[in-house]
Amino acid sequence: MKLFLVTLLAAFAIVGFATVPQTEQDYEAAMKKVLPAQGNLKKGIEAKDADAVKKEAAVLEAVFKLSEDFWKARKVQDATDWSIMAKQGAAEIGKLAGEGAWDKIPDAQKKVGGTCTACHTAHREKLPEGGYKIK
Repeated sequence: MKLFLVTLLAAFAIVGFATVPQTEQDYEAAMKKVLPAQGNLKKGIEAKDADAVKKEAAVLEAVFKLSEDFWKARKVQDATDWSIMAKQGAAEIGKLAGEGAWDKIPDAQKKVGGTCTACHTAHREKLPEGGYKIK
């Protein structure tokens, strides 16, 4: 029953991100879900709570799929590739948690975290008044 609920929640998360963001504001709103999901993911990994980890990994996978579609529509290959890598890393984290392979999760996490810095450096510009905009 618990697994069913986690699967159902993950499905709702994915459906919620199923459309390509049409504006930069939509994209930015989706990306703001990454940090809380990563925080919850870390807590789930520390507790070795496979259901919690799978749920947060599904959220990240959905966000990075949306990111992939956003950048693909704009024909920005490097950002598209980083989004794909992050999406695959998130999927791998969920799979590994389900298998109880906790020692392998850090390598999958690097696939997610490493892409964030690369994409932000290449495609995000700090504004003088604070905040950021997409280059």
